[in-house]
Amino acid sequence: MPTHPFPPSGLNADSKTLILGSFPSIKSRECGFYYAHPQNRFWKVLGALFDDKSIAQNQALINNIAAKTAFLQSHSLVLWDIVQTCEIIGSSDSSLKNIAFNDIFALLSSSKIKTICLNGTKASALFQKYCKNLGFPLTAQTKEYYKILIPPPSFSQKFNRNINIFSLPSTSPANAKTNLQKLLLSWQILREMS
Repeated sequence: MPTHPFPPSGLNADSKTLILGSFPSIKSRECGFYYAHPQNRFWKVLGALFDDKSIAQNQALINNIAAKTAFLQSHSLVLWDIVQTCEIIGSSDSSLKNIAFNDIFALLSSSKIKTICLNGTKASALFQKYCKNLGFPLTAQTKEYYKILIPPPSFSQKFNRNINIFSLPSTSPANAKTNLQKLLLSWQILREMS
């Protein structure tokens, strides 16, 4: 059963926004870093949002972990995934089963993170299940380009701060129905919250 192969990336004392996916793709596991599949639009979206052409377009950076980590830290962003171990067929989120979660609450407790952006429907559903299992059911509120997941008041009390949670469309090539322009409109909330 595969285990998540790398820790939260970009994490430092200034981190403010956590971007959670589901589980790394085969390509990401091989490369040792997040969103390494060349067809995944994640880095293109972030590069466009933060006006960083080297991250958005330079294919040489596809596996340049140091440059990507520096980019994340410069924008107070952290990358991680909700799943710690699972059974998975290839890179298919729909095949995930026998899931054990990463300890997201420990990360929130030990950091200043105030925004969580969930990359895709599966990451959102799993994060909702994780929160519900721990006694913090989330209520979804649909906006034009994304959903807001609203925790109960006890969630803010647990972490001594308000944490905004957004469910965003997946940057994966499997999400072909959402083109790059729609992704940028949806993911703009990440820039606004940073």
